[in-house]
Amino acid sequence: MSDFEVKLLAVTGDPQLISTAGALGCFEEDASYEILERLLSLSPEERDKKSKAVLKNSFGMGHGSVGDQNCFIFSIKDLPRAATLQLCLPEYAAHLQQSLRRAKPERGFHTPMVFKDLQFSGSQPNLEVVRVLEESFWFYSEMTEAGIPAEDARYLLPLYTRTNIQTAVNARELCHLWAMSDKKSIPSVVKAVVGEMMFLAKKEAPYLFEDFGFNYESLAWYPSSQLFAEKNETVDRLVDRYTTKENQALLLDQPLLNKAITMETIREAIQNRNEAELANLKHIHFEFLAPMSLACFHQATRQRTWNQSVESIYMAAFRDLQKPLSRMFIPESVKKSKFVNRYEALHREMIEIYGSLVKKGVPMSEAIGVVPHSLIIYDWIHVNGWNAIHSIGKRTCVKAQLEIRRIAWAMARQIRKAAPVFDGFVEPQCVTYGKCPEKEPCDYIERKKSGENKNK
Repeated sequence: MSDFEVKLLAVTGDPQLISTAGALGCFEEDASYEILERLLSLSPEERDKKSKAVLKNSFGMGHGSVGDQNCFIFSIKDLPRAATLQLCLPEYAAHLQQSLRRAKPERGFHTPMVFKDLQFSGSQPNLEVVRVLEESFWFYSEMTEAGIPAEDARYLLPLYTRTNIQTAVNARELCHLWAMSDKKSIPSVVKAVVGEMMFLAKKEAPYLFEDFGFNYESLAWYPSSQLFAEKNETVDRLVDRYTTKENQALLLDQPLLNKAITMETIREAIQNRNEAELANLKHIHFEFLAPMSLACFHQATRQRTWNQSVESIYMAAFRDLQKPLSRMFIPESVKKSKFVNRYEALHREMIEIYGSLVKKGVPMSEAIGVVPHSLIIYDWIHVNGWNAIHSIGKRTCVKAQLEIRRIAWAMARQIRKAAPVFDGFVEPQCVTYGKCPEKEPCDYIERKKSGENKNK
């Protein structure tokens, strides 16, 4: 029996029939609503036969837009954070994620069945794993009770920490997610969660998820980063070639700027909300390589308009095993506290538990959930000119979590240096919008006007 629960909250009408009508509307004189009325007049058997034939020759042949004409909204309870990391990888799925700050020791964590059959340090490995994972929860509670902010104390919580999420996805991205999860390197709980989502969606629209035998996967879908890939040689080469400071982003390429884009056109785009000029900014490109904790990556990967490729989580853990603590992120509040030595020791123990489990024969995909969110991975990020102004403006705001805020500031500084036309525009959102959208504004915009600049 699974320890998570998946509920299908809502779908867009009859998603299968709506997609069928839309597909037919591409080739018929009638509008899709007229075709839908005609389909509804058929018997259920005739409708099913028609839908299967149409979807086989449209969505089943790689016409992905047919699968976009619907939405499935899921509410998922008590799934581990390892699973939500996978759910959030496709860029065209949308999520409302419960904060890791809401984690409670009483809620427990996921432990794969494979643990129970293997010996570890003279005892059942699940006993050793449970001890370490429970210790991470109690340490989290102890730090928060002592005044460490919850957003900093959470870093040592394991990937098997239970959480909740609401996910909205169309048929194309659910098929994409299903194919992504049907790999040897994917944790079994991820496969189980996605399998349950697919099962519930297929009950509502069986022919949207039919295997029609035409293998267009990976080409018809907009590719997403693959955290649980067995390897990613391109990113490995980047990591080996470039050395970056912890919590910094390194600009890899100088942008190819069209001289037609000037400070004046950028100002026009922002101040007058000129969407034509905003769209032009999408043709300016910046590439970054940024080391970040898994906690931070969970935030970055939900920034849907950033194109991202990520180092394999297995390689990141291996590098930390090879050079202990080289891939450990410590938040500032912990560095300055009495907890720092215990934090380092627990991070190292959790990584070593992972390595020991793998040596004992536990698949990496099952053992990986014991690693903490403090593990640093490298994220290869592409942002365009619009993102430089909008999303980086969101992340440089003082309300953003400190780790991703510092990364965003590093990106902002390098963008301004590489592309001077962005000077004055790659700023916190209060500058972009002309006023602060937060309930409790800071005084950044006033300091900016008075000539001060405090990039924190």
